[in-house]
Amino acid sequence: MSRVAAIFDVDQTLIQGYTERLFFRYLVQQGLLPVPRALSYLGRLAWKPQERFRDKTYLQGLPVAETIHLARKCYQENIAPRLSAVGVACVREHQAQGHEIVLLTGSLAFLTAPLKEELGADWLIATEVVQKGHLFSGEVTGLHPRGENKFRLLLELSRAQNLDLSRSFAYGDHLQDFHLFRRIGYPVAVNPSWRLKRLARRHQWPIRSF
Repeated sequence: MSRVAAIFDVDQTLIQGYTERLFFRYLVQQGLLPVPRALSYLGRLAWKPQERFRDKTYLQGLPVAETIHLARKCYQENIAPRLSAVGVACVREHQAQGHEIVLLTGSLAFLTAPLKEELGADWLIATEVVQKGHLFSGEVTGLHPRGENKFRLLLELSRAQNLDLSRSFAYGDHLQDFHLFRRIGYPVAVNPSWRLKRLARRHQWPIRSF
């Protein structure tokens, strides 16, 4: 029998702010990412802003174990305090109904794994970074979960786990979530950008504040 899922975006939906920006700053503060290298990375993004979501080269050469350790510390110190109480309550409501909880985010998988654990979510779809030995390469492996790719990755999961997307719920804040919203049973715009808010009103989708 197919199951119902509740799919949650993370940044600006469950978390007030942007998790990877917080982590980037934390790496600099902890000295693992030297300031000159951080500034060089930001300079490259300024020249190629279209690459800013997929470009993870700031992780290149960083030791995997230490980076993941700092990611968990960053989560506890800087990210968990930004977790929306209203958002958590919404997750709990779906869990009480027996729905599968899916976190779907373009942020880093190892950075958002503690959120999955804290919420007791069933699945996490996030950005995976290649490891070469004990170091990160800075390259993204697989589809980057943004825009149309979010739906493609969710579709793969739904087929593997027998999730019925026509009866499922999706929560997101950005225009990029529209690709998913138009194919899901019950989309909900959360803290929406003005573009998504306009589409939500046009399609009569619920609008919520977390």
